[in-house]
Amino acid sequence: MLLYGALYFNRYTAAMKKINWYIISQLLGPIAFITFTMTGIIWLSQTLQFVEKLISGLPISTFLYLTVLLIPGILKYTLLLGLFFGTLFAFNRLYTESEIVVMWAAGLSKWALAKPALYVAILVSLVLYGLGFFLAPYGIRTVKELRYEWRESLASVVLREGVFNSLSKNVTVYVREKTKSGKLIGILVHDERNIEKPVTYMAQEGAFIKTKDGPRFIMKNGNLQEVQKDQAKLSILYFDDYTLDVSQFEKKSSTFWLKPEARYFGELIWPEETELTRRNAGKIRKELHTRIILPIYAFALVFIAIAGVLSGEFSRRGRVKTLLAASVSGVGLLITAMALFSLASSNPGLIPLLYLLPIFSTVAAAHLAAGGKFSIPFGNKNKTQPPHLPTEGIAK
Repeated sequence: MLLYGALYFNRYTAAMKKINWYIISQLLGPIAFITFTMTGIIWLSQTLQFVEKLISGLPISTFLYLTVLLIPGILKYTLLLGLFFGTLFAFNRLYTESEIVVMWAAGLSKWALAKPALYVAILVSLVLYGLGFFLAPYGIRTVKELRYEWRESLASVVLREGVFNSLSKNVTVYVREKTKSGKLIGILVHDERNIEKPVTYMAQEGAFIKTKDGPRFIMKNGNLQEVQKDQAKLSILYFDDYTLDVSQFEKKSSTFWLKPEARYFGELIWPEETELTRRNAGKIRKELHTRIILPIYAFALVFIAIAGVLSGEFSRRGRVKTLLAASVSGVGLLITAMALFSLASSNPGLIPLLYLLPIFSTVAAAHLAAGGKFSIPFGNKNKTQPPHLPTEGIAK
């Protein structure tokens, strides 16, 4: 009897593993497709902020690097939606093709069917924690630092070829050609800061560099033309090398303050003691709790999707109403969570509700997914037939 029981247990375990992997494989395809589709759409819209820099001469490799840094911040939300709608789609397909009915008839409980989806939810939540605490802040921080450098440092300005570029109201630069190494060919600089003595610089080549004393415009093999309007006199000075100091056009450096979404976990828990940080303490607190709580919604969304498919009576005509109700519930839950996150920045009393909402939603959805009964999902192998099996047409 013991040998027979051991053989039966081994066969049952092997069969369950195959079923689990089969359901997981059915889930991963729709989840990946929906996630990457939504991420791609949002990513394309976000890259528009760098298109002007690309047109201005930003290297394509730098452009791709910057835009890839945006992806972790986008995935934090699209991955949750992909998990929800992918689970809803996969389970509905298994349901309409009667595969779930066959599994029920074989003695599998609803918890047994939900277990593979919970494995996927655990994986997604771990990925979300990695994105939220490491990759997303790194990407946002890097992009903001580079944009800050472009905005504040004149030496990092990208001069456009064949266009008159304004360094200030009275200084204009024209460049005929720019090489990949950064060398400028065919330079014209017109300086009208002194209205009575405008100066025009022309050079065969040059470069825009940054030194410890500020940005400089280096020009080679050219001439300097100065017009004295009061005397109607033109003076020309030829030079082999000429350095134009343009540091006076550089913006005064301002304090670079890290926004909450660009901070790492430790920087959210122990922020620096500054006046700006104290004024934004609510936003920092909200960002910290958002990163902790958001991955928990993966479990609530999975249970809502499963409840939308498995709850109620079997029907071959589909479950449009329950699927629609599940979709509205899942999206509504995320919208409510985002609203609470936003309100919590100014109202600390809402913080306990931030944690209660995903826990309560998970328990309620699990109750519906289990057919109105609570049980331990990974404990007892309940092989009794669920109450809502079709009464006809199974053989078909």
